[in-house]
Amino acid sequence: MNKLVGAIKVVARHSPWLYQRLARLYPYATAVVGLIHGRRGSLEHLKSTWSLLFKTSRIFGRPINITIEPTNLCNLRCPVCETGANELGRVGGNMSFADFKLIIDKVALHTNTLLFYFMGEPFLNTHAYEMIRYAKDSGVPFITSCTNGDVVNPEKLVACGLDEISFQIGGMTQETHEIYRVNSRLARVLKNLEETLRLRREKGISMRVVCGFILMRHNEHEVEIFKRRMALLGVDEAIVVDPCVRTVEQGIAYLPHEQTRWIYDPVAFAQGRLNPKYLPDNNCSWIYYSLTIQVNGDVVPCCRDPKGDEVMGNLLIQNLDEVWNGTHYRNFRDRINNDQGHVDICRLCSSYPASKVA
Repeated sequence: MNKLVGAIKVVARHSPWLYQRLARLYPYATAVVGLIHGRRGSLEHLKSTWSLLFKTSRIFGRPINITIEPTNLCNLRCPVCETGANELGRVGGNMSFADFKLIIDKVALHTNTLLFYFMGEPFLNTHAYEMIRYAKDSGVPFITSCTNGDVVNPEKLVACGLDEISFQIGGMTQETHEIYRVNSRLARVLKNLEETLRLRREKGISMRVVCGFILMRHNEHEVEIFKRRMALLGVDEAIVVDPCVRTVEQGIAYLPHEQTRWIYDPVAFAQGRLNPKYLPDNNCSWIYYSLTIQVNGDVVPCCRDPKGDEVMGNLLIQNLDEVWNGTHYRNFRDRINNDQGHVDICRLCSSYPASKVA
């Protein structure tokens, strides 16, 4: 796989046009390589690709990329986030360990990647570390999670079987950090990050540790400081996260001056409209390989449905095949493939590529 990635990088330097087309094929190439090496979900990926090519509403493969929401509660009040702004419109709570196990038992056999987070701080769930361990012991190859870093327990984190953790910060000083990360203490987050890295080294754990810097107007001057600090700490990757907003008013308040970091169309924004730079036209690869499970077991198509407007079924009372190829999901795929412009959850989406096989 590393040789494949290296070859694609060589092509990128010499032929950007060809690289763009190869990049689109990359997820499918990983599925072929994964099938050769017996990686979980590879055959399902290839079968789903057949469905994608012909835009069928019934998908031949099962989803390989699963998002589970262990909680939709958060200790912070980030103003753009529906949870932080108290605009989620769903009953708040934690998923029970029993419900999590029930769901994992239904999806794990074909799951290649598990995203253990959605609309809440995952480690507020007191069973979070047990849940991750259960999923890992069920054979899920790659499990990743995201945290605001305030409540995470570094010792439990490095011991639970997680393959990747991403800490997300809002600035390099308390003053800039708390403008968006309302109620968070930067010193505590960085201490937890440092302790996680120390314990990882001490125990020889292979978990990947990432730190994301949520780029906004008030902290854009701190990007280089962030990169230098993360290099000194020894994180595996320091990512500058392009910000997302829900309204023009939020855009005025938070989008950075450098418009190349926007995922929105600057011309439309200047005219008072919030549009993605690229608006998908009756096309979404992501929904052929992935699904999102909310805290109560409801299944929604993707992360663009935090409020649960497009519920496809419920995995606490239905099996995976009933939901994945049920009437709601098949009708939804037909809407995406024929009339995506009227699907509200797609309005601010710049599209997501097909899931690759880890």
